[in-house]
Amino acid sequence: MAFHTPHGSTRFRLRWSWSSFDSGELSHALYGQTGARFEIAKVQARDGDTVLTDRGTLRAPLIVDALGWRRVLGPGANVQPPEAAISRGLEVHPHGDGTDLDIWIDRSLIRHGYAWSVPADGEQRVGVGSYQPRDHVKEPTKEIAQRLQRDAVRYQGNWFPHRLRPAIEDGVFFAGDSAGHCLPLSGEGIRTAFYFGIAAGREIREVLEGAQTREQALERYGAFSSSHAPAFAYALALQRLIPRLPPRALTALLAVMGRERPCRRAFNWYFQIAQPG
Repeated sequence: MAFHTPHGSTRFRLRWSWSSFDSGELSHALYGQTGARFEIAKVQARDGDTVLTDRGTLRAPLIVDALGWRRVLGPGANVQPPEAAISRGLEVHPHGDGTDLDIWIDRSLIRHGYAWSVPADGEQRVGVGSYQPRDHVKEPTKEIAQRLQRDAVRYQGNWFPHRLRPAIEDGVFFAGDSAGHCLPLSGEGIRTAFYFGIAAGREIREVLEGAQTREQALERYGAFSSSHAPAFAYALALQRLIPRLPPRALTALLAVMGRERPCRRAFNWYFQIAQPG
């Protein structure tokens, strides 16, 4: 993994390789392990144990909101960007190959955020993320693609949260982006969505098996999610600090962090926030 600033570059030797996966194939594999019925509908609102959709209403004693940062099934009005604690990202998917993940912290590209290039099965995904939802990212994405001599094609973008939210509210389980289970600073959300989703699923399974009540499951899952608040708060503090550092000071700091011992300690801490085991 390499970090680049206008004043230099530092390579980090990590204990893991970078992997990409086929999300469609993964979804089918997961669904094949369930006895669930899958339906597609636009979820509009919730009234107690009733979920309102464009295809009618659904009632259930156990409800999970894994619908994303809008937190549709939460009580009250949804907070929309740019007021919400939301980052925004955009990337292009030109054909190409490579082995490394490159990160650029360059305020001539984006003031509060970073750019990246990562390989993914014959593609080179090149993009820009901004911690400030008011800052647009399309032109910076086109610029970094031009710098790397990559075609700006096949755009993909989204909003993603950067603040942990309560994982239970009004009798509903929240998992993934709806609970803010997206790590600040890096914007990583897939690993944490699995991690907290599995935790919610375990509690719900015990309710279905009669081993605990819904209220007990909510309490246990809520406490589990909240126990991660210090790590999420620390990552958010780093997210706010790094854009404020003078570029030369940031370059020097990255050079220190790239040494074997601090690099290993930093990434071990990061990995343990949502340890897959």
